[in-house]
Amino acid sequence: MEHWVSSYGYVGVILGTFFEGETTLLLGGIFAKLGYLKLHKVIVCAFAGTYVGDCTFFFLGKILGKSFIDRSELLRSRLPLSNKIIQQHGHWILFMMRFLAGFRSVILLLLGCAGLKSRRFLVVNLFASLVWSGLGSLIGYLFANVVYIFVSDVKGYEKFVIPTIVVVSMAAILFYRHFIREKEEEQPNGD
Repeated sequence: MEHWVSSYGYVGVILGTFFEGETTLLLGGIFAKLGYLKLHKVIVCAFAGTYVGDCTFFFLGKILGKSFIDRSELLRSRLPLSNKIIQQHGHWILFMMRFLAGFRSVILLLLGCAGLKSRRFLVVNLFASLVWSGLGSLIGYLFANVVYIFVSDVKGYEKFVIPTIVVVSMAAILFYRHFIREKEEEQPNGD
């Protein structure tokens, strides 16, 4: 696994941060602390992935967002209020959405739909991406010692733990399938 992380870790950071990436960013920092990656390269890759990803979702919202909103009555009814909020607080929303795991892509699409100025978006997103990439990587880096203690402790047991997890999981799946099959056979056919 160490070889994979060293060889493909930076690509993983770029791809992971392109879409959402909080976990990817923390893992990049952890792997940097453990010596598999370089922290400054993790920060640069995270910045590149998140900035390009944000721009992609924002401009998708700008280009395709109106047609998507027009197809949904719920979204159409909420559009005036969301546009007003975005026009008033767009830069703060753009900065803060970075720290809301799981909502980034949707918020970026909405920001694009709301007509937020592209130049304003690019400048604020540049700053927010730099802060997020650096801060998230450093948090992963600083907390890597805690993770290392846990992982090094598990390494002694992995020869027993992993096979046990696999066997128990397979047994649960087989039991469940058998149970479902019995229930299906008990049900009347309806003929």
